[in-house]
Amino acid sequence: MTRHLLLPQGSAKRTGFSRRSMLGLLGAAPAALAIQSAFPGSALAESAGGGALNVFSWPNYFSNDSLAEYARKSGVTPNITSYDSNETLFAKLNSPAGADFDLVIPSSSWIKQMADRGLLQEIDHSRLNLASLDQSLLNRDYDPGNKYSIPKDWGVLGVVYDPEAVGAEIKTWQDFLDAGAKPGVSGKVRLSDSGWETIGMSLWTHGKDWNKATEAEIRAAGEEIKAFAKHVKTFAGLDPNQLANGAIVLAQTNQGTARAAIALNPKLKFVVPGPMSELWVDNYAIPAKAPNLDQVYDFLAYQLEPEVQISETQYIGFPAALAGLRDKLPADTKNVDLIFGGKDLDFDKLTSFVVDPATIGVYLEVQTEIQAAAGG
Repeated sequence: MTRHLLLPQGSAKRTGFSRRSMLGLLGAAPAALAIQSAFPGSALAESAGGGALNVFSWPNYFSNDSLAEYARKSGVTPNITSYDSNETLFAKLNSPAGADFDLVIPSSSWIKQMADRGLLQEIDHSRLNLASLDQSLLNRDYDPGNKYSIPKDWGVLGVVYDPEAVGAEIKTWQDFLDAGAKPGVSGKVRLSDSGWETIGMSLWTHGKDWNKATEAEIRAAGEEIKAFAKHVKTFAGLDPNQLANGAIVLAQTNQGTARAAIALNPKLKFVVPGPMSELWVDNYAIPAKAPNLDQVYDFLAYQLEPEVQISETQYIGFPAALAGLRDKLPADTKNVDLIFGGKDLDFDKLTSFVVDPATIGVYLEVQTEIQAAAGG
């Protein structure tokens, strides 16, 4: 089966949204009508008599085998429509065109905003068995009590690097910044295109919480990264081949991309630097006006079955939320520790970003300045 390696879902992808349009969506309801024409309705399954399931998801985020098995068991074939960013999902749900979706897969950073805007409905936990899930992925800051979300799979922000080129071990984000300025490394560095992930490095280094940072603190951290930007080659999505062939020797990325690169070039290393780094969680969530609720809960119950979660982990290359998942994967799974962010990953040193209308515009603006300083 093909293993799909996705881009880090916690990142804000470039999708044609301007800073102004996104801030408008966060702060003003009338923007919803304005964007309807930008998201023409897809051919959604008819819901006559129930038995339909319309899912809005990241691309290639469910294995064909699992979907086919669910269709065989239930008689319902899920209709999957895909998006390429949380911003696209947020905008679609803000528009009339988003009213017919039954299930969506937002990242942890956006759950609170979607819930606060009334775009999600509370999940009836009595209809699902959450006991088999990893408890460290539940009741997190972005959704206390998991009122609006159930974890699907997760990833971390880390660093993959060539030890020979870097000439030192990377243990902290300051190590990353110091290494990036070295001859032979400078100009071969990749940073995320997400403002909170690039600026987060500096905030964490100075003991700041990226969810509580003031505008002044965000801008000060941004100045440090702008000074570093001259060493950066790209902010684009990372191709594992770039790491394998030495075009990039130091990169912010997720464990999935790192694992693919290490499979091509085993001398590479992956680490989640301290003192803090990011945990992103992609979640099942139910839109406020989902028309086919019974089918949603039936599908979720299926997706939470342990054997399905194991299969989905093998397919997408990121770990599902099943407790004890590592020991349940096939014994011949290559670089299995990397699927889980490394053997000694400490969840207490991971934090999930939560979009705040008061500061998200600052992160977006400063990221634009950082990329301009790098010339890209």
